[in-house]
This record gives sequence, structure tokens and C-alpha cells, in this order.
Amino acid sequence: MIQDHPILSVVTPSFNSARFITETLDSVAALPVPHEHLVIDGGSTDGTIEILENRNDDSLRWISEPDRGQTEAVNKGLTRAQGELVAWLNADDAYVVEGVTEAVAAFAADPRVDAVFGFTDIIDSAGQTTRQYRCGRFNWARFLYAGDFVPTPTIIFRRSLIDRAGLLDENYADAADYDFYLRLFRGARVRRIPRTLVRFRIHEGSKTGSNIGLQMSEAMEIRLKYAHGPLRRGLMLGIGRLKSARERARPFWHEAEDWLED
Repeated sequence: MIQDHPILSVVTPSFNSARFITETLDSVAALPVPHEHLVIDGGSTDGTIEILENRNDDSLRWISEPDRGQTEAVNKGLTRAQGELVAWLNADDAYVVEGVTEAVAAFAADPRVDAVFGFTDIIDSAGQTTRQYRCGRFNWARFLYAGDFVPTPTIIFRRSLIDRAGLLDENYADAADYDFYLRLFRGARVRRIPRTLVRFRIHEGSKTGSNIGLQMSEAMEIRLKYAHGPLRRGLMLGIGRLKSARERARPFWHEAEDWLED
């Protein structure tokens, strides 16, 4: 265990996640940096609880009780987090240990860093890589206007940012993470780590991509809150129409190709 790094709190919302959660748990347990893993389960009935009960992991803390869904579960985890650093990893995804270790080291090396994010390997239900997403460097204005260039499952941030930004807004069904990170990153020092941090799983039960229309409409509603004047509003709406057309032609989460952005 690397002792001179800040403690990382990993929040995992879970509901009927038995199919994939063991890989998630193993990937967090393998981290050589000080960490705690907070699994917030919504009352699973598929064997998830038995998996959690049988884990031999001193860093794991979990609860299982009914909730209003993923967003409330994440908020529960954020309020329970005790580490200086916080991350949110879903129960069907997995960390890449070397990448996360390098990301945590970036905080130890530079106290001015508020948040980091990195690359993603997109995998299928069998764990096979279907695409490697290599994102560009962070720019808040680009994040506001384009949104999805930052792979949010890879984000690690200082818990102190929550004090100024607040928790996730449960009024959003599919874009609560986008709204949250826009607030969290505004004025923050955000660094890209050019390493793969997360194996992000797309499968038949995935929330991501299941209702892209709702995701895009909520994201536009969020963007327009930052539109000061008709020019900015028109630009946001125009970019939104282009993104919708691109998604209809080539769905982002189902492309099987490598992208490189710099």
C-alpha cells in the first residue's frame, strides 16, 4: 500500500448488480493507494447482497436499502465519503489499477490540482474492448458546449469541491452527472491523465445510451442555464442540433473504432 497518497473514497451505486459487481469490487480492492469503497445498494434481490456479505475487504463499506434511484444512491455515498479524494464508479464498470494510481499520484504531486480525468476503454457484456476513447485536455467552455468529451466515470476530485458545488440534482433523470460536474469544475484546476482509468461497460441493461433523446434534452436544459444573451443561447441550440444529427447517424456509445483527440 502506498501510504503517502491522499485517501480515495470510491462511491458505487448498485441495484441488482450481481452479474458484474465482483469485477468492480476486485478492481477497487486492487488499488495500492489508501482508499475506501462505499457501495450504496438500492435493495437488490439478485444475489448482490450475498456477494457483498462474502467479501473479505477491510476497505469496503456498504448499505442496502430502498432508494429513489442511482442519483440518490450517489448522493448518499458522497455524504458518507471520508477521503480527501472522491470518485464515482458504477457497479458494471471496473478500474484500471495503473491509471487510477497515476491519477491519485497527481494530487499528491501538485496540491493545486482539484480534479483529474482520463481515458476509457469501452467494453461489452463479456468484457471485450469494443472501443478506446482518448479524450482531449480539459476546457470548461468546451465541456459546457460539447459536454460528452469528458468521460465522467474516470473523474476523481477533491471532496472539498462539494462544499461549494453541492450534491447531484435528483430532478434530472439522465444528466445529473453532467450538471454536477459542470458546477464542480467551474473555476477548478482540472487535469487530464493520458492513461486509461476505467473499463466502461455497455450492455443490454446499461443506462447509458438507453434514452439518448432524454439525455440530450436534459443536457440542453442544463446548458441553457449558463446562456447569458441570445447569441450564446443560439450557439448552444445550434451545437445541440448538430450533436443530435450526429447521434442519429453514428451513435456515440455504439461505435467500434478508436478516436484520438488532443
